[in-house]
Amino acid sequence: MLIAAAARLAGSALQLGLETAIALVLGLAVGASARVREWALPGATIAARYALRIGITLLGARLTLAQLLATGGSSIVAIVVTVTSALLLGAWLARRLGLVPPLSALIAVGMAICGNSAILALSPIIKAHHRETAYAVSTITIFGLIGVLLLPVAGHLLALSDATFGTWAGLAVNDTAQVVATGYAYSPPAGDVATVVKLTRNLAILPVLLGATWWAHREAASEPSAAQSASSPIAMIGRAVPWFVVGFVVVASLRSLGLLDARLPTGATLADAASVLAALCILVALAGVGLATDIRALLGVGPRPFLLGATMWVVIGALGLALAQVYHG
Repeated sequence: MLIAAAARLAGSALQLGLETAIALVLGLAVGASARVREWALPGATIAARYALRIGITLLGARLTLAQLLATGGSSIVAIVVTVTSALLLGAWLARRLGLVPPLSALIAVGMAICGNSAILALSPIIKAHHRETAYAVSTITIFGLIGVLLLPVAGHLLALSDATFGTWAGLAVNDTAQVVATGYAYSPPAGDVATVVKLTRNLAILPVLLGATWWAHREAASEPSAAQSASSPIAMIGRAVPWFVVGFVVVASLRSLGLLDARLPTGATLADAASVLAALCILVALAGVGLATDIRALLGVGPRPFLLGATMWVVIGALGLALAQVYHG
């Protein structure tokens, strides 16, 4: 909790969408001591597991059908093309580089869809180790930061309209916080467009998570020990669909129905409070991932996963710019 709070304060001061990166780095730094990591491991593991699931569930409060249809609907085709192309590219590059899941899947999905949120949601489903999750988050964060710093400059050099740049940022930058930072660094109207496009793009995580759970269940069922533990179809579905995915859909539905619009004594709505709590839970989860990670093992992963992320970042950026110009040019 202390690490998450420190990351929140530092990230708010920098205004670069770096809260998640700071939480991970602080967790890695504190956990660099083997003695501290051993002492903190039980609590860090719980934080990484349960705070993550609660945070992903509450992220549904950021979405409404009206928002998606008003701005996101016009960019759905571009989003589908970008996400599908990125996932196919990631799978092809991973094979060429000799990378295998879970790490290659985490990087590819994080780059293609919604950055750290996608990585943290997918990680428990495909049983990724802490070091793989930490490496994927680090890779995504580095390229997200590059996007925050370079895309607004490139947009002004290309004299892009607010709508064009906002669409480009929403398609090309990975993490939601960094998309917001990139868009509003260009202009407030561009920030509005970027945010809605990104929130719409985030929906692609649902079919990916469902596909991953189906794949994981099929792999588990193929093991010899699984043949002796037959389950009913309902039980199989219950295990295959993570509760936090269901929770995400339920919370998003409540937001769409206006049931989260009630005002709190502070003046904020329930949706606002849920969104803030989601961000804090994800920070706690990332701090836990960092604490539980042996940084020496992280450094031993090698350069090929980073090359996968770099290549995907360049291709997604170029494709996103081309699609944004087609839509608004």
